[in-house]
Amino acid sequence: MTGLSHVQLLVSDVGASAAWYSAALGLEPYAEDLDIGYVALRHRAAKAVFVLTRGSGDGEHRGTNGATGSEMGSGSGGVLDHLAFAVPDGTALQAWADHLTEAGIAHPGVVLENGNPTLQLRDPDGIAIELVAPAPVPT
Repeated sequence: MTGLSHVQLLVSDVGASAAWYSAALGLEPYAEDLDIGYVALRHRAAKAVFVLTRGSGDGEHRGTNGATGSEMGSGSGGVLDHLAFAVPDGTALQAWADHLTEAGIAHPGVVLENGNPTLQLRDPDGIAIELVAPAPVPT
């Protein structure tokens, strides 16, 4: 493997989720096909692509290749616990917290989790997103 190609999330409202991910994480439009019902967003610096795909209306989700959720292995009970993204340090994490507050996105602030400063939030479908800084170096 040479790296991560993309993360594909099944969402109830592609437009609302695209707006949220753009505001919350600074993702920008990359590709879309509204006939299929997906939008791809990217974060240039992180070289990460997020594909947001809508449900088909019958409780089944379809991927960009037309496969159903069960064919893609996601079934009816989600298997994703959360997405976690690394940030360089606690100062950058606090800058993210300030950005989220200014954008009106709810979050509990920076907290310690297993010794690492983290910032936790949820997207419009309740998917947990976490930004994580390295643990402070003891002096």
